[in-house]
Amino acid sequence: MSREEVKGFARRIRKLFIEHREVERIWKRLDSMRVYIEDDEIDDEDDDKDPRHLFLTGLSGVGKSQIGKRYKKRNPGYTAVFDDEEIDIMPVIYVKLPYPFTQHAFYRKILKALGTDNLRNDARINMVKDRVLFLLKKQKTKMIIFDEMNFILRTKNFDNQTAMEMLKDLTNEHQASIVCMGTPQIEVLHTMEDEYIRRFGRDHIKKFETCDKEFCDLLKDIEDTIKPPSYIGLHEIYSELLHEYSQGRIGYLHLIIKEAYNILGVFDENCTDLSQANITAAVLKQAKYNVFRVDDHLIKPTN
Repeated sequence: MSREEVKGFARRIRKLFIEHREVERIWKRLDSMRVYIEDDEIDDEDDDKDPRHLFLTGLSGVGKSQIGKRYKKRNPGYTAVFDDEEIDIMPVIYVKLPYPFTQHAFYRKILKALGTDNLRNDARINMVKDRVLFLLKKQKTKMIIFDEMNFILRTKNFDNQTAMEMLKDLTNEHQASIVCMGTPQIEVLHTMEDEYIRRFGRDHIKKFETCDKEFCDLLKDIEDTIKPPSYIGLHEIYSELLHEYSQGRIGYLHLIIKEAYNILGVFDENCTDLSQANITAAVLKQAKYNVFRVDDHLIKPTN
């Protein structure tokens, strides 16, 4: 086997992502939110738009971030020419919120997602905000996905209500849909005011509760996607073991599989032979321990 073939196999493992039923369901909901404004030009004088917004929660490891990042990727930007000026159109942007959360860092993160952050570090907050609003309109952004909303709660010296008012202000100033992603703990932000409840819908990304046909189909899709050199039988031999180890959370499942192949040396720079890179129950057990130790991923947060 050539080094290029090994590298290709390692790349498929690293980039592993399966569009399973729950991913498709969430993506369809995001698509439906954009229908309200997708065909319109964003215009200051247009007061008829009523963009929909969403609080999207899920336990750690269910794949929230990947769902957001991949949705942005499947709705790519493009270059358009208006009045002889080339403009990078960004219909969807993905923004990982800063920690600690501050107004300045919040707007700078949006600028970076739009492909620019060339303002001076000492620029006044109003100047940074105005630049954000200008570029969101110019680049015709229809949806902003904010990930890691928990960072707002974790920033002790920043008021939660102020953060939510910043989001509300953004929706008032720029007619686009906003998606707020985080663990179920962020629900306290959603329920702070009746107005937030009215503005933002709710949805929850589910884990695979049982080792059922859907979970086994997921394992089969994973094996078909990574194309191992020899048959593993993830869905036939290791389904119950992997469900127990991953707790039905696809992010944990990916980590275990990647670590298993790391143990087998697939990611070694000098690896040119995959004949011994065989997944076994012992390898999966060691991979699970390496990633989570005994039960780190089973510990529930205290608040």
